[in-house]
Amino acid sequence: MLGIMGPKNQEKYFNKYKVNLFIDNSDCDKCKIITESNPTYYNLAGCVEYKNEIGALTTSFMEIKPGALHKANGGYLILNIKDLLSNPFSWDCLKRTLKTGTISIESINKQYGYLVTSTLKPEPIELDTKVILIGDNYFYSILYAHEEDFRNLFKIMADFDIEIDKNEENIYKTAQLIANKCEEENLKHFTKGAVEKLIEYSTRVSDSKDKLTARFNKILDIIYEADAISDENQPYITEVNVKNAIDQKKYRSNKYEEKLNEMFKDGTLLIDIDGEKVGQINGLAVMGTGEYSFGKPSKITASTYNGRRGVINIEREIKQSGSIHDKGVLILSGYLGSRYGKEKPLSITTSITFEQNYNGVDGDSASSTELYAIISSIANIPIKQYIAVSLVPARRIEFVYHTIRQTTVISQFLSVTEFYYGTFGSVSVSEMQSADR
Repeated sequence: MLGIMGPKNQEKYFNKYKVNLFIDNSDCDKCKIITESNPTYYNLAGCVEYKNEIGALTTSFMEIKPGALHKANGGYLILNIKDLLSNPFSWDCLKRTLKTGTISIESINKQYGYLVTSTLKPEPIELDTKVILIGDNYFYSILYAHEEDFRNLFKIMADFDIEIDKNEENIYKTAQLIANKCEEENLKHFTKGAVEKLIEYSTRVSDSKDKLTARFNKILDIIYEADAISDENQPYITEVNVKNAIDQKKYRSNKYEEKLNEMFKDGTLLIDIDGEKVGQINGLAVMGTGEYSFGKPSKITASTYNGRRGVINIEREIKQSGSIHDKGVLILSGYLGSRYGKEKPLSITTSITFEQNYNGVDGDSASSTELYAIISSIANIPIKQYIAVSLVPARRIEFVYHTIRQTTVISQFLSVTEFYYGTFGSVSVSEMQSADR
C-alpha cells in the first residue's frame, strides 16, 4: 500500500506518528530569562499555523507553535509596557493568563466571532513564570489608577533613579564601565584624562555637582563617538578626543542657541548687561531641543503708578501666560499686600512684562525676579544689569537664589563663572536702599 503512495502522501501519512517538540530546554542549565520585543497576541500565547494545500487551509498538531509565555515558563519574561499596550489583545491575554495560571492557545478570530475554519484546540499548559514590565512613571500611574488587575497582578514596583551619588565607589564603577565597554566592543581604551572628562560630563548630565548620571547610554554615546573621531594611529582615546565628541554633539543640537546669539549681536533682540536701570532686570529661561538645553536671558520690566489694580501681568491679560506663571504672580501680589499693606491698603498699580516675548511664558521661577523689578520701580532704585536671576519663591517669599555674578558679553553671556547660593526673607524698601544688591 505504501509502495503506491507518492512521496508527499507518505510524509503526510507518517505525520501522525511524529512528535512536536514544543519547547526544548535540554541546553538550559540556568534560569530562563526571555525578552519579547514584539509582544503581539500570538507572539505571547502561541498559535496554530496553517498550510495551503490545493486551495484549502489544513493544519495538524505539528503546526502548534509556542509563544513567549511558553518559552519563559519556569523563568522570567521581560516586556516593555508601551509595546505591550500598543498591540491589540496582548494586555488582555497577559492578564487572563496570569489570573488563571494557564496558557491557552486560541485563535483571535474564534474569540471575536469571525469566520474561521475548523482548527485544533490544544489543552492549556500550567504557567509558572514571573513577568517583568518595563516602562516609565506615566504608564505606571495610568495603569495603577485605572486598571484594578494591574494593581493585583503587579504588586512590586521598582523605581530606578537616573542619578547616583558622586563618591569614590561610583566614580570607580563608572571608570570600570568605560573599560569594560572598550573591551567588549574592541574600542581603544581611555587615558586617565579622558576618563576624568567623561566623569565631568556625567556630572553635567545629572545637573548636580554632587551626582553622576545613571543614564549610561549617554556616556556610551560619547565613548563610541570619541573612538570614531580619534586618529587611527593613536593607541588610546585622549581628553581632547572626548572634548571634541562632546562639542560635536552639542554643535549638532545648538542651532537655536546660535540663532538667538546672532539676534543679540545684530540688535534684533535687546539685552543690557552694562550699567544700572530702574524697573528692569534680566531673568533666565531654560530652552532646549531634545537632549540639549540652554539658558536664554529675558528682560523683565515693571512700571508703577498710582492706582488700585495691584499687579497687572501683561502676559496673562493677552492670554500668553501659563497657569504656573499666573500662580507665581498671585503669590507675588500676596507678598506685596502682606508686607506693605497691613495698616493701609496699597494704592499702586504695577504692570510687569517679558520684553520681546511672543511665544508665551510659563513657570514660576521668574516671580522673584519680577519682585525685584517692582520694588526697584517703586523705590526708584536701579538694578545692576549684569546680574541675571532665576528663583522659585515660596508662599512667604523665602527662596534659594542663584545669582549670576559675571557673564561674558553676547555670544557667551551664559558662561557662568560664579554662583551664590543662599536664603533671605522679606526685604523692605528702606532696607533695599541701604543694601548693595
